[in-house]
Amino acid sequence: MPASPLPPEWISVTIPKRGNKVEENEDAAVVAPDGLRFAIADGASEGWESGPWAAHLSAAYLSSPPTPIDFTSWLAKVRQSWTPASTSGPVPWYAAMKQEQGSFATLAALELRQSQRMVGWAWRAVAVGDSCLLQIRGKQLETAFPLTAPKEFSNHPALIPSSPSATCPEPKWLAGRAEPADLFLLATDAAAARLLDSSALPAAVEAILDSLRTRDPAALEGWCRNVQTKANDDVSVIAIRIPLTKA
Repeated sequence: MPASPLPPEWISVTIPKRGNKVEENEDAAVVAPDGLRFAIADGASEGWESGPWAAHLSAAYLSSPPTPIDFTSWLAKVRQSWTPASTSGPVPWYAAMKQEQGSFATLAALELRQSQRMVGWAWRAVAVGDSCLLQIRGKQLETAFPLTAPKEFSNHPALIPSSPSATCPEPKWLAGRAEPADLFLLATDAAAARLLDSSALPAAVEAILDSLRTRDPAALEGWCRNVQTKANDDVSVIAIRIPLTKA
């Protein structure tokens, strides 16, 4: 009987802006129980309850990953099941405007699977906005998606809206193969921009590998807090490493 594949190793960190409480973090970083689906989302501060919307959106991906064929119907169901927090009594005019416009978030998500045609792992990813996926091989950047350089980030990323009447930007899709020990990183914008800086990538990879080796997020969390010294934003990273051998 052939040996069964070892599951990927993973570790995640999500921290709020400096000075904010944990519950004020508008990022979401989630992993499926089987460790084969991962999603990261960044709620836009200008939206209403965008942090919970980011969590709802990423959890929906884990439950049922969309494809290019069914993304529109998938999003319709995600919106239908979304129940934002309500307020009682009068609210400031700007809060009422936010409520009317709805919630907004970026999304980057990854699904891993054992390849059906060849030995090894295959992957597919979807992204809207500036949350990113990076594939690292031998400490070198192999793939960056959907953005590829720090200069591509802006203050106006594409966002998935919660309102059924709002048009969602066209998602981007990518698929590929993974080799043993490949490292996949899902990161929200501040962390992603730093990871795409070639001079900063080695220190990030070192911290991530340390956290994976020790199964302790401290090193990765320290790196994320360092990111906040230059960009005080919510910072989230999920790191996934393809196993070297079979069980």
